[in-house]
Amino acid sequence: MNNKLRPLLNSLSLIALTLFIIFSPVIGKPLGPIRPEVKAAYVSEPKSPVPQNIPSPNFTATGIFVIDLDTGLVLFDKNPHTRLKPASLTKIMTSLVALDYFSESAVLKVNNGSKSLGNTAKLLKGDELKASDVLYALLVPSGNDAAVTLAENYPGGYQAFLQKMNQKVTDLSLTNTHFSNVSGVESLNHFTSAYDIAMIARSALRRNSFLSIVSTKNITINSLKGHSYPLVSTNILLGKPGILGVKTGWTPEAGECLVILATRNNHPVLISLLNSKDRFGEAEKMVNWIYSNYSWQ
Repeated sequence: MNNKLRPLLNSLSLIALTLFIIFSPVIGKPLGPIRPEVKAAYVSEPKSPVPQNIPSPNFTATGIFVIDLDTGLVLFDKNPHTRLKPASLTKIMTSLVALDYFSESAVLKVNNGSKSLGNTAKLLKGDELKASDVLYALLVPSGNDAAVTLAENYPGGYQAFLQKMNQKVTDLSLTNTHFSNVSGVESLNHFTSAYDIAMIARSALRRNSFLSIVSTKNITINSLKGHSYPLVSTNILLGKPGILGVKTGWTPEAGECLVILATRNNHPVLISLLNSKDRFGEAEKMVNWIYSNYSWQ
C-alpha cells in the first residue's frame, strides 16, 4: 500500500481495532462486548457514553444512524432502516470487495477510463495502475472510472464483481441494501439504509488501508506507464479537528449523503446521513451535539 500515510495509519490503529461490534437500532442499548484483534489495546474497559438529556437539533437528513464504536451504544437514529439511494456511498462496498480480493501491488488496466458516467478521476484508457492507487482514485475524488476499473479487472468481470457486492450484503445480514452498479450512479433497484451503510463502513474500516485512504485530503498517484493523477477529496470536513473521514455521495435523487468517522478525547463515533440538504453542516452539528450530550464515564 502507498506509504505516504503510514504515520497517520499507526496513530489511528486503535480506532480500527474497535470495530468488531454488532449494530442494533435501539438508542442507548448495548450492542455487544468489545472484541479487538489485540486484547491489550485497552488498558481498562472503555467508558460508556451517558446522555445529558440535551435536546437534539433538527436534521433534514431522511436517514441517520450514529454509534459509539468503543461500547456499541447507539447514540442517535432517524429512520435507520428506510430504503434510500446511497449515491457514491456505494463505493464503500466497492472498496470492501476490492480490498478483500486484490493485493496492494496487483496491476489493473483501465478499460473505459474517463468515459464512465458521472464524476471521474480522469484515468486514461489503457493505463495501468496498482490496485492500491486505484482505490485512492475511487475513494478520494470519488472516481466512477476507478470503480469500473476495479470491477472489470475482477475475475468474471463487472457482473461478477457486482454479484460479490450483493453477496457481502447477505454476509453482513443486511436487509435493506441492494446494488445494481458499482459506482452509485442512479439506477433501479439500487438502495441502502442509514443503518446498513454504517454496517458496511464498519466492515471496511476493519481494513487499515481503507482508513488510510478515506482520511486523505489530497494525493498524487502515478501509473505504471508514467501518468500522474492529482486527487482531491470530496470530503471538505477532512482536516477539521476530530474528523477522520470516510465517504461522500450525491445525486439529484439521493440528495446529499455522508458517512464520517469522528473522535474527541479518544471516543470514536460513526455517523451516517442519507438524503440531507446540508450533509457537511449537519454532520458537524451532529458531532457537536453528540459530544455535548454524552459524557463518557
